[in-house]
Amino acid sequence: MAISVGLNTAMRALLTQQAAMDVTSHNIANLNTIGYTRQRAHLEAVAPVGMPPVGGGVEIQSVERVRDLFMDLQMRMESGAEGSFRVQADSLALAELALGEPGEGGIRQLMSSFFNAWRDLANAPEESAARQAVIQTGSSFALTAQRVDRTFNALRDDANDRVALLVDEVNTIAEEIATLNQQIMTLRGTGDAASDLTDRRDLMLDRLAQISDIHYVERDTGTVDIFIAGRALVSGNVSNDLYVDPDIANNNYFDVRWTADNSLAQFSSGEIQGLLIQRDTDLPARIADFNTFVAQLVADVNAAHIAGFGADGIATGNVFFAGTDATDITVDAAIIATPALLAAATLAGAPGDASNAHAIADLQFAQNLAGGTQSYEAFYGGLVTTLGTDARDTRAVADSQTLLISQIDGFRQSVSGVNLDEEMVQMVQYQRAYEAASQIIRKIDEMLDQLINRTI
Repeated sequence: MAISVGLNTAMRALLTQQAAMDVTSHNIANLNTIGYTRQRAHLEAVAPVGMPPVGGGVEIQSVERVRDLFMDLQMRMESGAEGSFRVQADSLALAELALGEPGEGGIRQLMSSFFNAWRDLANAPEESAARQAVIQTGSSFALTAQRVDRTFNALRDDANDRVALLVDEVNTIAEEIATLNQQIMTLRGTGDAASDLTDRRDLMLDRLAQISDIHYVERDTGTVDIFIAGRALVSGNVSNDLYVDPDIANNNYFDVRWTADNSLAQFSSGEIQGLLIQRDTDLPARIADFNTFVAQLVADVNAAHIAGFGADGIATGNVFFAGTDATDITVDAAIIATPALLAAATLAGAPGDASNAHAIADLQFAQNLAGGTQSYEAFYGGLVTTLGTDARDTRAVADSQTLLISQIDGFRQSVSGVNLDEEMVQMVQYQRAYEAASQIIRKIDEMLDQLINRTI
């Protein structure tokens, strides 16, 4: 073998080990970089050239990311379910908090105080303080019922606003992934693995999987095509946008549509789907139940009150509650202005009669709801219990999903994360190989010196 061939082989070894050391240095530098995937330099022997057939040394065949694609797929599949349950659990927790149960400011306690005030009025129908207590407790109940209704509807409004924000985020991510697809495809065409750009794209895929259920396919060119319910969100270097469209038939809440043909976008998991469930299904059902409860109480109290007589023994003909349900319930303005109009009596011309106050107080236990099978308290208690149970169960599922994702991510990090001990071992190996190659060059230099300067 010619001395020059050996010198080239040793020089190639120096350059290769130095490049491999650069890869290790890059890994160590990104030890704490979120989303970074460790890289490995794959070394390959250079095929022999000429005679005798002695190898040409070593070179870096490729620098590749160490990534478990199956773990990526599993994590993104579970992320959609976690995102959906998490936003639902948050919404249910806020709805439960709005009811304030159990507590002094809750509907149950205020309703009890209201009917107890009627009992106190029945015991002293001539006392103005007792009449003021009825009005005050009625007003407290009405204000709290309105507050609960407003809070429930505000949660729907919030879910609607968040849907719009998430759609904007989906579009932004899709555009960035399309741009990265083009950059990755270009770099791979030059032989560059584009590992760091691919890491950035994977981070975006992780986030996109939380927002919406996605399916994706990686092409041979390095690009990733992304689909939502069979529709292409990203195809190569082209992204297809979504937009939100107010639906007049649904309180002007947003539908999510594809810009290309205005068709409705379909979601089966992810944060968007969870918000749509809360906005259009879960919260409306709870609002309807709450309004059913309040509307029945308003109707029953008003019917009894209209039939009664005021402090002067004359029929008032006044309702006690204005409004029809939790959206507009309030104590009638005439009653507030003239407490003597409270119809505590059942008999005309009998100011001391309190039988109507007793009748209104007894409505607390009347079974006028659920087809005549439940009292106000039983119906409302069922509403509270169902909400509490659903909030607890949804939170438990969300926490379970979060734990599962954490475990999957742990497995993923064990494969793709930077292990400092392993990198140090690699660094020592490359260092030793570099030192050995430099020794070969030194020896070849001595051989050349012997040949050129010391040969007679």
